Amino acid sequence: MKAEKLNSTETSIQADWLWESIPIALILLLAAGLYLYQLGTESLWVDELYSVNDAKRLPGHLGLIRPVYFILLWLWMHFGTSDAWLRGLSVLFGLGSVFLTYQLGRRVAGKATGLIAALVLALSPLFINFAQMVRMYTLGTCLGLGGTLALVHALENPTTTSMAWWASLRLLVNLTAPLNATLLFADIWLVWFRFRKQRHTLLAFGKWLLLVILLWLPSLFSLVSGTLPFLSNAINPIAKIDSSATRHSFPSFVDVLRKLKNFTAFPFPSTSKVSSLFYQAYSLLLAGLVGIAIIHKNHKPRLCWIAAWAFIPSGMIFLVSKRLWIDRYILFLCPYILIILAAGLMGLWRWKRIFAIAVAIIYAITVSSGLVRYYTVQDRQDWRNVAQTISMNEKPGDTIVLSIGSPKMTSALSHYYSGDAPIYSLKKLCPSDRVKKPDVEEALNNLPPIPSRLWLVCGTGFDEEKFRTVFKENFNLETHAEFTNENFYRQNDLMHLFLVIPNSTNSTDTNNESTSV
Repeated sequence: MKAEKLNSTETSIQADWLWESIPIALILLLAAGLYLYQLGTESLWVDELYSVNDAKRLPGHLGLIRPVYFILLWLWMHFGTSDAWLRGLSVLFGLGSVFLTYQLGRRVAGKATGLIAALVLALSPLFINFAQMVRMYTLGTCLGLGGTLALVHALENPTTTSMAWWASLRLLVNLTAPLNATLLFADIWLVWFRFRKQRHTLLAFGKWLLLVILLWLPSLFSLVSGTLPFLSNAINPIAKIDSSATRHSFPSFVDVLRKLKNFTAFPFPSTSKVSSLFYQAYSLLLAGLVGIAIIHKNHKPRLCWIAAWAFIPSGMIFLVSKRLWIDRYILFLCPYILIILAAGLMGLWRWKRIFAIAVAIIYAITVSSGLVRYYTVQDRQDWRNVAQTISMNEKPGDTIVLSIGSPKMTSALSHYYSGDAPIYSLKKLCPSDRVKKPDVEEALNNLPPIPSRLWLVCGTGFDEEKFRTVFKENFNLETHAEFTNENFYRQNDLMHLFLVIPNSTNSTDTNNESTSV
């Protein structure tokens, strides 16, 4: 009789577990479908090409700053190198982020909050974009959530195992995306506040934290020494122009509201004044949900932990510069913000269900618009077609000059281009609003010898009229083609590919007029 009761109890527990797992399983299936849909349709853009190029150089050129993702990508590339396959690694960590968001939200604020947060993350066009990108951002988000969940366990039951998991995952995330290390400041505050009267526990955490810092030091030293020029410009971007100017460029309140919109539904540029006003109202609505989540009396105190992980790192990055306040750098904060928004929606549901339903309908309209925009408009730089155009039309003696991206593009482009033309990188060769004629003339003087024809790739802010004016004394323009150039935050932004012939080598039958490739 007892055995029968035990079997019945076990069967009931298994049935309950399966029944409770269905909602998150469906959300994960939805996320997998969205993340895999059109995965290889668009070309890799410049940062993705850098990732592939850096991974190819392993293990002989292992960098110290953020090696974890590139090691994983290097291993992943042993099984395939198609665009869809390369992006599949980020898809896995994107799905892991959705699942961990559910687990974290459920643990601190209830199952419904966890499910809503996971669903919003799965549907976020912004997060889908990074889940379909050969970069480390979803890995950083996933590892960050794993470390946070481990710390939640440690805050509730500070065992050696839970602290070891926390320290290990925080070290890995620091070696994946350095800005994610700001989570440690929230960790330190929460541990101190939770165990401020338990000296032994604080010392135990301190030992693990010290280990993380010591193991991270070589990477941190390389990071600081390698990024000092960038940080100097980020903190004081106009110091060279006006020494009396304000030192920091802080995000405004509007910038903060915009992130709520970007994280949830629509990071694209508005197409009209009406749509702009709608999304401004939508952002204010989300801000209201954050307020409800913070002040609602029925919410668990542990939701304050989520607020610490969301706002302390945000404040740290905020204090540095607006130039760091961009979506890919702060993507790791997205799940914490979404858990707070989900908690706010649940608070609104308990207070006035009709209002909660209205908010859900507005969100559904907004995110549907964002998803349609994401899947129907090509966003990434079209390096694939640039390389194919050159390959199909090149001749012996051709030279390729890239006036876009860093010098790494000369080798990174080999992912698509396998021809024989030498590739050079030369900044400021393409005239634009920022690059003036004297700069272009100086760049022309630095051009390598052009034995035959020159393929020139120009990027953002290009001014074709200035190109014709500046280059007519040096080259005859034979062909000109335009390709998508990272429209994700901008509209009508193009890369330009020119085939030009130096005047000294131009044949008598060369057509000086521009034609289409």
